Amino acid sequence: MRLAYLCTDFGIPVHGSKGASIHVRELSRALRALGHEVEIFAARAGGPAPPEFHVPVHEIALAHADKLRYDLLRDDPAAGEVVAKEVRSMLFTSTFRHQVAPLLQRFAPNALYERYSLQGTAGLDLAHDLDVPLILEVNAPLSAEQATHRGLAYARTARAVEWTIARGADHVVAVSAPLKEWLVSLGVAAERVTVLPNGVDTDRFAAGEHGREATRARLGIPPGTPIVGFVGTLKAWHGTATLVDAVAALHRESSPRSAPHLLVVGEGPQRADLAEQAAHLGIAGATTFTGTVPHDEIPAYIGAMDVAVAPYDEAPDFYFSPLKLFEYMAAGRPVVAAAIGQITDCIRHQETGLLYPPGDRAALAAAIAAVLGDPAWAAALGRAGRAEVQQHHTWIGNARAVSELAQRSRRPAEVG
Repeated sequence: MRLAYLCTDFGIPVHGSKGASIHVRELSRALRALGHEVEIFAARAGGPAPPEFHVPVHEIALAHADKLRYDLLRDDPAAGEVVAKEVRSMLFTSTFRHQVAPLLQRFAPNALYERYSLQGTAGLDLAHDLDVPLILEVNAPLSAEQATHRGLAYARTARAVEWTIARGADHVVAVSAPLKEWLVSLGVAAERVTVLPNGVDTDRFAAGEHGREATRARLGIPPGTPIVGFVGTLKAWHGTATLVDAVAALHRESSPRSAPHLLVVGEGPQRADLAEQAAHLGIAGATTFTGTVPHDEIPAYIGAMDVAVAPYDEAPDFYFSPLKLFEYMAAGRPVVAAAIGQITDCIRHQETGLLYPPGDRAALAAAIAAVLGDPAWAAALGRAGRAEVQQHHTWIGNARAVSELAQRSRRPAEVG
């Protein structure tokens, strides 16, 4: 089967290091591994392809005149960046449709698979033009998320477009059960929504443990020092400030030899605040911030950790599918995670990891201490976690599910 993967979000460079970029690459790679022909059509390629990623990526440029309009609006006091970005998205969906059309005519896909983006109607239009099914992947209620975190100039329009796209797709893939509930509330029939959380390449992450000591030495962390680790974008809602507090508390309660080192793998707007917080709490010397790390190097960093943490704070609508969680588990690391959202579906307390109340610094510190204090139990938790993701959360498993959805959604004339 030939599948065209569409990604019109300017914030997702296909070859980038953020979670959304990894999702696009890993799912498309897994679809190719199953024998399907896959090509990606995106707003941003994001530079050269990472090693061993060979799926063709077609970068569709914003038209010169539309780029000029975007720049003018962004600098216009009556508009600004929020308005400029939304207008750019509206303009680009038309540009994308017409630039991609001849490429798709040559590729002749049997189905389109689109990662939903704000104002992104191109997939729906192209599916109609080509008379092929559209599988829409939804990772967030984007209009609400945009309004809450970044501002939304044309909220009514964005919600109407969101409603139209979700209801118009042949099938919708939601990355969490809360997102399925939201889609059903928009009027999408429940049987047309399949929940597929993020996945992981278990073999790749299991291999990270083999370079454990070399990674620790490269980071300058003394042998025998327990490492508490985090991987992800440094934004406030990830709960990393709570993690810094928890590690500082463990330092106050531990001897110098048993005090843990905090390893933070990733970059983001909160980094400077976290570094200042660590210094204020007296653990700057026991904290390492790596900055951005290529995804193919992440297994080695996770393999160096003694406990891996997903420290989310309390949130009223937690609809995420944390990529880091599955990568931690695939690496066989014992996991401590906030009991929020679908994390509780994957982590069974004291069986495949430890759970604690979101935002509870004392409970987080106690859970980390419990894992570090019992290496045999920690190893058993790691083995159980790896078995869990091997059975339920692999990219190849997600690719099989997507393949089946695309096959079922194909037009009768084409199937015949």
